[in-house]
Amino acid sequence: MADQTRRRVLQSTGVALTAGLAGCSSDGSSGSSDGSSGDGADEESSGNDYEPVSFLETPGETPGDTEEMWEPFREHVRSAVPDAEFNVDFADNTSAIGQALINNQAEMTRSDIVLLANPEQIDVVGIVEEGGASVYFSALATLPDSDIEETTDIEGKTIAFADRPSTSGSLYPNYMLNQAGLDTGEAPYGDPVDYNGEWTGSHRNAVQTLINRDDVVACGCDIAVLLNHIPEDQWPDRVREGSGRWDDEVGTESPELQLVEASTSLPFSPIIARSNWEHPLRSDIEEAIVGIDDGTLREPDGDVANPLTAVTEASIDDYQPVIDVIDTLNVDLGQL
Repeated sequence: MADQTRRRVLQSTGVALTAGLAGCSSDGSSGSSDGSSGDGADEESSGNDYEPVSFLETPGETPGDTEEMWEPFREHVRSAVPDAEFNVDFADNTSAIGQALINNQAEMTRSDIVLLANPEQIDVVGIVEEGGASVYFSALATLPDSDIEETTDIEGKTIAFADRPSTSGSLYPNYMLNQAGLDTGEAPYGDPVDYNGEWTGSHRNAVQTLINRDDVVACGCDIAVLLNHIPEDQWPDRVREGSGRWDDEVGTESPELQLVEASTSLPFSPIIARSNWEHPLRSDIEEAIVGIDDGTLREPDGDVANPLTAVTEASIDDYQPVIDVIDTLNVDLGQL
């Protein structure tokens, strides 16, 4: 597979975006894990002068494998719409992605918060599914030898979160603390009252902060980075039955962590596009994405899974549970 990494600078945000690996070599092979050859549709240049299309994502929780993780998705869109130069690029966090779309520096992303912060400027393309599930979960976790046995025990102590506007890594963990009776104050964009918050920038960082810092007693993040650290008998049935990530690896990774609380189900992030995006192939690209179903994408190279397995039609109404959390915390998404 040819290594055609490119770099793109967002002038309005100062964020550097590193593109994923191009999906084919000069002889037109697809680079698929089964060694099958492609039809040449994934060539970098189609002979047309269409503007490149940038689909933005944050780095994966296994950063070295992020490009491999998203390569089958990029390959699929390029194969379905061969005249489109469709790229998956990466930004540091949700805030940078939101600014990129609003400032016309990118065209598409996968984010409920960017949608809800800019409902008049963003269109919903579809909702992501993972492993046949259209919902996911957030959770609070601690160390097995901790004094934290329930959510209220976090009062007066320090908890690590992911990125401030992250739904599963910040909004929902603070919402769970709020529902337990703790004063969340201005969190997640300001200081909580009844506990100290550390926003680490990513879900994986939140877990590592809990593991490595003695003053941090808990973390709040997506269960994607917690499932393998927490024994399966600690997870409630709603997670076991509803999560598309549940597999034989649950509870097998060291160090072992302890579940404090798991959230109710959250709708998976939507794939969205900026409303003012004009491109002759826009409808074709969106149809190719909504057409993704179980088995459409090949398995990625490396020790990673596809970040989505299907896409179905959706609207902003599907995100009312997230809107309710935002309202409860009195979050001003204009700060995104």
